[in-house]
Amino acid sequence: MVRLPPPAFEAIYRAFSFPAGVITGNGKLSFTTDDLAHALITTGRAPGHRYLYGTASAYEWLHRASLIPAYVRRSYRGGLVRSRLALDLDRSELVGLSYALGQAMTAVFCRMELSVSHLLHVDRYANQYGLRFSTRKRADLFGLTTNGWVVAEAKGRSRSMESDLRGKLETQKRSVLSINGVQPWLALGCVASFPVRNAGMQIDAFDPDKTEVDAIVIPATLDRYMLAYYLPFVTIVDLGEPGTEPGRVVTAGFPGFGLRVGLLRAIYERVQRAAEGQLQGLGDDVQAILSDVTLGELNVLPDGTTVTTEWADAIAIQDWSEESTF
Repeated sequence: MVRLPPPAFEAIYRAFSFPAGVITGNGKLSFTTDDLAHALITTGRAPGHRYLYGTASAYEWLHRASLIPAYVRRSYRGGLVRSRLALDLDRSELVGLSYALGQAMTAVFCRMELSVSHLLHVDRYANQYGLRFSTRKRADLFGLTTNGWVVAEAKGRSRSMESDLRGKLETQKRSVLSINGVQPWLALGCVASFPVRNAGMQIDAFDPDKTEVDAIVIPATLDRYMLAYYLPFVTIVDLGEPGTEPGRVVTAGFPGFGLRVGLLRAIYERVQRAAEGQLQGLGDDVQAILSDVTLGELNVLPDGTTVTTEWADAIAIQDWSEESTF
């Protein structure tokens, strides 16, 4: 049976102070629940560290992914709005939802507008390898493009972003001096907010170029980065109900959640070997695998993974029209 793609959300974004030729002005971001669920895997702080958390990290992702059908709705015009249940949350719970959406939307923005193929949380990488930094004032996410490393600070707000948030973002997003000895190609701050009642989510992205005096150094090799990035996908696939289809993509489903996760079989097997000690050469091997396949024909993303959701009915429920200001 052919699966119909989920309906797309549309969110206006505003881009400020980016270098010439990168991204300018205003635009529109189009994305789906598949994109959100994928982003929640890659931006999680804990998932993937098999030796510390085991399958608990996969359940943690399922918990965060479930935020989407519970609290996210699609308006008549395609805007991302919050459900009535979301607006009845305790203030601290709503902050948690805004945080998760801010992280996920930063990842979606970076992939779609800046061609960041891989993006993960700085703390997940640090936890994986026991790194300690001298300051907690640092960017959330870092990732790869063909132009080099990208650093991103992500924020989510349940209303309009406060007037001083841009300055705080600019400080945190330029808090990384180098990654594997190389200065980041781009550093940005990104805010997902709900400034107008019932009008849907809005994205604001900022990119001034000054570096903080106490900026940190991330000793991220390509091999270790790729292991930290893909381990959550391997862990989640190992936990789920195995797919029966043979081929170049290995998948696992979570029927009760309406979710299916997968990745290229060659990457899955190579990451398993890396987790068992054969780390050297992983980065080059992953890049070779990705360059050797036609990703569109296999319905996988630029990182060789796939996340599919069955939430069309949930996000279409019309329980968002009574949204009120806070």
